[in-house]
Amino acid sequence: MSSTISTSRSRSRALVDPAPVALDDVSEPAAQPDELDDVYEPTERNPQLRRERSAELTAQLLAADEAGGRVIRRRLVLLHLDAADGVARHYAGRGQDHQDLVQVARVGLVEASVRYDPSLGSFLGFALPTMMGVIRRHFRDRAWSVKPPRCIQEHAAVIARAREDLTHELLRWPTIPELAQHLELSESEIRAARQVDGCFQAASLDVPVGQRAESLGESLSEVESRYDHVETALTLQPAYQQLSERDQRLVYLRFYSELSQREIAEEFGVSQMQISRWLVRVLRSLRQYLSDDESFQLAS
Repeated sequence: MSSTISTSRSRSRALVDPAPVALDDVSEPAAQPDELDDVYEPTERNPQLRRERSAELTAQLLAADEAGGRVIRRRLVLLHLDAADGVARHYAGRGQDHQDLVQVARVGLVEASVRYDPSLGSFLGFALPTMMGVIRRHFRDRAWSVKPPRCIQEHAAVIARAREDLTHELLRWPTIPELAQHLELSESEIRAARQVDGCFQAASLDVPVGQRAESLGESLSEVESRYDHVETALTLQPAYQQLSERDQRLVYLRFYSELSQREIAEEFGVSQMQISRWLVRVLRSLRQYLSDDESFQLAS
């Protein structure tokens, strides 16, 4: 009997994170092995059987003394672990690791078991709001890489749930006016809340972008490179305007349209060698302008 109780204790430690409330330091009264093993039966996943077993434990809790009550509260926790996991699944896909959410939900389950008054109704009816509240506090306090105002955080969570519901109902993503009407919020409030969607978790620079093989970091490098081109173009604008129409066209095709010398040669109807000579002359002129714009004179 003692070995069975010891095994049950070790199982409960592995399944429940006891950090917020120490339920393991309990002197358990003698119990039959099958009483402790009931909560490990696969039937605990069946909602009807779980309700029946929970009602039995609640009735026992009403008549139990303090020591016996602690044991029964632990059994209630173990019986409803699957319900806690279900609450965690409800909040999945919102920027937090699923296993972290499972642990947070189970902490909420333990806290609910300590504060539960069996005279007020079913245990699960009391525990569900507690678990959901603990998870919402977790998102509010720890899950934001950039922390927006509290009202926007709350709107973001409500909008995320409404967007899921409306997507299933409409078979498409809901529009901002549809979300606003559904939630009785203004469109500006919807837009403000949607702007913080990326604040839950910083995006990895290694994540692929769309269907392309390049990563987000490589894509950002391309954007930075394009800004460099803009800066160069603005610097060279005075010299570019002094080029002949043909040379301006040459620069545009080579450095903005990024055509090859062969393609440019076909465009002008000359040889590729001729295009190469023109480019050398134009680039020499532009380079001279960058090095000393005061003494700059365009080559003819």
